[in-house]
Amino acid sequence: MNISFKKVVFPLFSIFLFALLIYFTTNFSSEEISLFIKSAGVFAPLLYIFIQIAGQIFAPLSTSALFVAVFILFGKTAIAYSILTWLITSATNFLLARRYGKKVLRKFIGEEGVTKIVEIAKRIDKKKFFWLRISTFYINDFASYAFGLTDISFSRYYLVSILSMIPWSIVMSLLMRSEQSPIFTTIKIFLSMIPFAILSYLFLKKKKK
Repeated sequence: MNISFKKVVFPLFSIFLFALLIYFTTNFSSEEISLFIKSAGVFAPLLYIFIQIAGQIFAPLSTSALFVAVFILFGKTAIAYSILTWLITSATNFLLARRYGKKVLRKFIGEEGVTKIVEIAKRIDKKKFFWLRISTFYINDFASYAFGLTDISFSRYYLVSILSMIPWSIVMSLLMRSEQSPIFTTIKIFLSMIPFAILSYLFLKKKKK
């Protein structure tokens, strides 16, 4: 039986990356990671994206403080970094759920996380799919897993996922100002999420008929 180079190296490399992601997000606080990212110089954006991807794939690992910190560190440029992270994890999480289902997801996010995902998946209505995806972009980790458990096609899902990032990006571009205090940055990020949180609550609270 012949085993190709790709079949050996790629899985091992993937395992290594996952292990590294888990190590960083479980052994260091968001504040420590923020300082580490800042010290990385030109590689800081890549390091931030790398760690945020970990936080969204292993959904129970919170990187919320880091998300705020990157706006303090990079200003409006952080919007582009956030979009890139969402583009990657929207696809990754959806495909993981679609390919492996709840059994493997339990290893990534635990039983409680899977329960939340299943509840979201039950309430996904194809007729309101577009608006639901837009309103749940801010909980992209759980939402993208949930969409992966439905029978919605990946192409349709991913196209709407890309579009879902536009409204928030516009809002943040208008709200963000250079050289503002960290507290104002935090408040503005929080306020930018409120309309989408309200919309997702209205959609997800409805019982599926």
